[in-house]
Amino acid sequence: MVNGFGVVGSVLTEKPPSDSPWASAPTGPFTQAPTPLTRTTDTRERSWYDELLGGREYDVVYDDADGYPLLAFAEGQWYEVTSSTPRPVSVRYALRRDPAWSGAVVQTVCLWMRGHPHHERSFELATELALVVGELARHAGHGAI
Repeated sequence: MVNGFGVVGSVLTEKPPSDSPWASAPTGPFTQAPTPLTRTTDTRERSWYDELLGGREYDVVYDDADGYPLLAFAEGQWYEVTSSTPRPVSVRYALRRDPAWSGAVVQTVCLWMRGHPHHERSFELATELALVVGELARHAGHGAI
């Protein structure tokens, strides 16, 4: 892979250290497509969940430990969906809301920005993400994450 500064390694071709237990794992690219997740067709099973989301469609919904909607993402915006009225929240809030979902929050933001490179919201999300990463790095430097 090449960017404006020279050759950059790809995570698809990275290999673990030889003493790693993962060193014997398959190194080639996956050839079989993952099985897509299917939504249940019985609307009675999902109606309580959809009611909690206020009837709005989201690109992604992350649940809390009990299976209730916690965070949702749509059209470049995170929402807290723990009450009857979803409210927009920042990337910082979404990252800190539940640390178990922090990696997924970052991945969702990055995928949306990649899919919408010319959208004004992409720049705003990139700025929010940079600010929160800087904040977390400063805290890590003080041993307080």
